Amino acid sequence: MRHIEETTQEHCVRWFSLQYPEYAMLLHHSPNGGARNPREGARFKRMGTRAGFPDLVFLLPRGGHPYLCIEFKADKGRQSDAQRDYQRAVESVGGLYALVRSFDEFYTLINEYIEER
Repeated sequence: MRHIEETTQEHCVRWFSLQYPEYAMLLHHSPNGGARNPREGARFKRMGTRAGFPDLVFLLPRGGHPYLCIEFKADKGRQSDAQRDYQRAVESVGGLYALVRSFDEFYTLINEYIEER
């Protein structure tokens, strides 16, 4: 499942960078996943890495939201408890949080978000 999510995310980011080069620096992925040895994992935690952090953060205020967080999931993928906690935290401060399962969903979400003023 993870491979499908990563491939979808890569396609979405590639399209976004070509479609909206003026905003490309504002779309960020924090390398939060993957296997780490205990020493490296502890160092990342000390530096502020948090479980459940979304796959992408788009730092463009629109429609009353200070930013947009995007979590990629495969068709039947579900959020972890930490991801649901992160969603609640983001929404509690006015951020927009979206689950995306396909390029088409990403395309629609981004275009509608950018068009909001």
